[in-house]
Amino acid sequence: MPKPDPNASDWSDLDLLTVSEATERLDEELAVVRASIEALSGVGTDPGAAARLAEARQRLVLLERARVRAAKPSVVITPGRVRTLVEVATTPGPPD
Repeated sequence: MPKPDPNASDWSDLDLLTVSEATERLDEELAVVRASIEALSGVGTDPGAAARLAEARQRLVLLERARVRAAKPSVVITPGRVRTLVEVATTPGPPD
């Protein structure tokens, strides 16, 4: 069996991540995409580079949106149970 590439992206792993681990990975990926955008911006009129630049910019937008969502809490922990924010918002009265 071949050894796994230590430099390969591990986004395909099915491991569960903590929120902090996921945001760290997002931050790393954002840095990589920003660096590729910077590198591609210096390329002249190469049509292939222009397409890669547009793709990288779109990826950056999506990653930034994911990073914002990851930073927001999605659950409320109350004594005895965990409720989603949607459940809390749709429940009348004070939270339990």
